[in-house]
Amino acid sequence: MVDKPGTGRPGAAGDPERSIGELVTDATENLSRLVKLEIRLAKLEAKADAVKIGKSVGEFGAAGVILHLVAILFSITAGFFLAEVFGWQYWTSFLAVTGFYLLIALIFILFAVINLRRRQGLARTAITTSRLVGILRGEIRPPRRDGATAVTEVSAASGATAVTND
Repeated sequence: MVDKPGTGRPGAAGDPERSIGELVTDATENLSRLVKLEIRLAKLEAKADAVKIGKSVGEFGAAGVILHLVAILFSITAGFFLAEVFGWQYWTSFLAVTGFYLLIALIFILFAVINLRRRQGLARTAITTSRLVGILRGEIRPPRRDGATAVTEVSAASGATAVTND
């Protein structure tokens, strides 16, 4: 038996008189080792990506805080500008700036409501799930894998979509 799976050349065995059971055992051990190494590699890559994503999220958060401060300072500047240029009282100019931000917020709310009403939900998932349930119940024949074209039929009894192959 090979002491360290995967250390020899492909097709080369240490003992030419090995039984099928030994060969299957070696193949199983090699496959198991390969799967473990792939999982370990995936974990290491995921950890490295998570660290990078965490740093990026922190940097976006810092930029968001700074941009929020900029928006506040710009609002104060705009209020003073309106008071100086148009001769408004300070409370009137700051109320105008506040109204402007309120108008922008209402526009964003309007777009959000429109986008929420346009959503379709899980339409494809519902179709595939109903087909899978029909296949499991035996009401629908699963499609063949030989490349035949599939024709959909609606089953009148169950209301499920049936897939038949010709």
